[in-house]
Amino acid sequence: MLSQHLGAGPDYHELDHPVQQAALAAFEEVTGEDSPGWGIDGCSAPNFACTLHGLARAGAAFATATGGSARGDAMIALREAMMLHPELVAGEGRACTNIMRACHGTAAIKTGAEGVFLAILPELGKGAAVKITDGGTRAAEATMAAILVLLGVADRQDPLIAQYLYAPIVNRRGIRCGEIRPVPALEGRALGQLGLGR
Repeated sequence: MLSQHLGAGPDYHELDHPVQQAALAAFEEVTGEDSPGWGIDGCSAPNFACTLHGLARAGAAFATATGGSARGDAMIALREAMMLHPELVAGEGRACTNIMRACHGTAAIKTGAEGVFLAILPELGKGAAVKITDGGTRAAEATMAAILVLLGVADRQDPLIAQYLYAPIVNRRGIRCGEIRPVPALEGRALGQLGLGR
């Protein structure tokens, strides 16, 4: 629809297409950064790059969006739809869905490729972003769960959260031989050191 509205052709996945140029402009506005480049995702569309702080800043922009403009209305509609229907964000059994359910309508959360995780936190007016250097999904899930507990958005005792904070590692014989957990330093850090966008 956007391509038709812009009077552009169907090849909207091309970097120089008006749809992608509009996406880039919106991306740079919410991140507060000039994107240094892009990567190609599974849908063949460009995904623009930003810093981790820029990603958190974008989450905060969604968290604090107000109505009255096309963009503000769309940002509110997106975050509210995610919080109302977490199962439609990633599907049953996925971390995004489980963690959002544990937050009881106070957070819109989405994982990304290669250890990226983003939380939009409207009640706090903040965004939180995680990127695990080696791309480990399990580490990203544990880290995001720990951040949400630290912020008071999630309860560490909730089974939906606990499964990511202290996920068991079981060998082929069914013996628990370890667990995935956030580093102790994360649980004790001051919020100002977490790089939260606001």
